[in-house]
Amino acid sequence: VLFLALWRVAPVAAIAAAFDESACDRRVTWDLRDWVVDFLRPTVDLGGKAVRRAPFDISTANKKAALLVNGSYPGPTLEAEEGELVCVKVVNNLLAEPVAIHWHGLHMRGSPSMDGVYGVTQAGIPAQGGVFTYRFRPNAGTHFYHAHMQALQADRGLKGAIVVRAKSDPHRHLYQEERIIALSDEYANPDVCLRAEGAQPGNPVCVEIDKASWNGQWGDGSAEYPWPEVTVERGKCYRLRFIGMMGQAQNFQIEIAGHNMTLIAVDGADVEPIMLSRFNLHAGERADVVVCADQAAGNYLMTATYDLACFLETAPAPRMPRVDSCRFWAFLNYAGHMDSPGQASRKLLGGYNPPHGTGGGTAPAAVAGFAWDTNLLSSWSLVRNLHPVPEPEKADVTYVLDVGVAGPSFDAGVSPYASSDRMYMFTEVRPWRKPQTPLLHTRGQCGADGVPFITVGDDARVVELVINNLSPTAHVLHLHGMRFTVVNYASYSESWCSNAHFECFFLPLGVAKPLHCHNARAGDPGTKFPYDAYWGCPYDAARDRGSQNLKNPLQKDMISLWRRSWAVIRFRAENPGTWLFHCHMEQHIPTGQIMAFNIRPKD
Repeated sequence: VLFLALWRVAPVAAIAAAFDESACDRRVTWDLRDWVVDFLRPTVDLGGKAVRRAPFDISTANKKAALLVNGSYPGPTLEAEEGELVCVKVVNNLLAEPVAIHWHGLHMRGSPSMDGVYGVTQAGIPAQGGVFTYRFRPNAGTHFYHAHMQALQADRGLKGAIVVRAKSDPHRHLYQEERIIALSDEYANPDVCLRAEGAQPGNPVCVEIDKASWNGQWGDGSAEYPWPEVTVERGKCYRLRFIGMMGQAQNFQIEIAGHNMTLIAVDGADVEPIMLSRFNLHAGERADVVVCADQAAGNYLMTATYDLACFLETAPAPRMPRVDSCRFWAFLNYAGHMDSPGQASRKLLGGYNPPHGTGGGTAPAAVAGFAWDTNLLSSWSLVRNLHPVPEPEKADVTYVLDVGVAGPSFDAGVSPYASSDRMYMFTEVRPWRKPQTPLLHTRGQCGADGVPFITVGDDARVVELVINNLSPTAHVLHLHGMRFTVVNYASYSESWCSNAHFECFFLPLGVAKPLHCHNARAGDPGTKFPYDAYWGCPYDAARDRGSQNLKNPLQKDMISLWRRSWAVIRFRAENPGTWLFHCHMEQHIPTGQIMAFNIRPKD
């Protein structure tokens, strides 16, 4: 055993010693430290009553134990050119927590060990001074980084934007400048709130959403918490790089008053430019839109709506508390326009009326384009890849993955955290179990008993995944190391299980079979769950194949999987490495909704 351990460590040490940092085209150093911040505006300092306060001066309700990169939230933007050698030196000065940093959207071709996943590609960088340098050549696009040691570190602040500019940008003629817009839900204590013990399985133990920030700032129009602003100059067009950095909130519906939005990229992949009036941004997704500041000067309302939580503004649901608001606002501000928008007014039954714009924003023009929402089957054919990837009639191999909740059910005072209502995503009911040694190091050949991973055969290039959601909870799934194409998607979100039919969330299996789905199936047969509601309506090839798109299916690295629904995706098994596939809703990760693909291990 000692010999094997030395054999594993020695080559890594030798490589580290031999590496010449002067070979890096971009070098940055990140210092990770503990901070106490105001969770509504962790590091934004606007002066006056909106000055950044010392911990003692922050109200007890707003104090947050944060983990920050270089003292900022979101962390510093990592910028690079496509193909450059990027070197990020991470110095972990956290007091108690090891850490690993994942580069969400970067494919890590040629450097799978740099993907930054604890237990899969590396061990944690030790606290109190541990150092690790990530080295990779990034693919172009809008991406982001976040902690991947355990899910809740990202919600305490370890996340930030990545912008990798293409050597040749096909959309460069459409805009003059760029802006990053990072959206995140915010909790004062995510370590508690984003757990899942005794709530509806899959839902947080606190409210569905508390607050949300635009580039690290929540606002209500008061002097202490002004509205967030995205400032533009009249006459210029901007590439707005939207990044969904949410932890619990599945999605935000994005709108900008008086301004057309032209979508040009999704999850870092270029698409044919198309005009939108609204788009749905899920956790982990990125959407690049061009917006031209071609209106009269003013402040124009920007809205992020968590539509899945809006019904909770007026009344609670079983084990789901009422929320203060499902809408969060900022303003597109024309430089030089100094009027300040007022505050939002409270509605009689709950929630708020939107604040009014100023200047030209008091009566904004109508916008053009369609509302794009990938929760809906009808939306998947509206956006097309700029560089199509046609799919063959038949994949080389197909895996059927079930997503569900495994027993036993939570028992108050008996069930420790993450020991009940465990989630899974695999070919059988098998929640994630951390390997004894990172999977990439051993290729899964030892220390991986009980770990849900699949070694794809060397002769398989086109891999198809049929993913069945056997639960009432929606999910947002992310694949590391590559993009996939979405070749088919269920229509239930536009019919019997739409957002307007919230009773679908609580519908018992015995009622659903005769009414909506003859092949409905329980996620963990034999386990008694609340309302007998833990089931899904899985993919049926004979019934569902007719809606597939093989001609030019959209390329993504994230997909929203609707409640009780299914999706069919394909990827090319061409990038050697061990790549995680998991839900990006943070409370679903510690409870087990993770698996991995071992691709071309001999390479």
